[in-house]
Amino acid sequence: MKTEILCPVCGTASEGGYHRDDDTLFICPKCGGYRLSGTAVALFEKGTLKKPKLEVFRDLVKHKRGNSTEYPLITHYDLGG
Repeated sequence: MKTEILCPVCGTASEGGYHRDDDTLFICPKCGGYRLSGTAVALFEKGTLKKPKLEVFRDLVKHKRGNSTEYPLITHYDLGG
């Protein structure tokens, strides 16, 4: 059974929500599949970290993933925090 959650970047209904160590997996139809660090999640929730533009975030996810089959880890440092 898949869990549907909202992507913390764009707010679209996504799959994932699985925690692994200090990060959470999101599989968003707009942003792509990525893991977001616990610090970045907390900073988004507090409003301390500004959410990036969708196009910029999507490019970041693609760049960090490269040719890997793994979902890339996005941290608050990647987002300017």
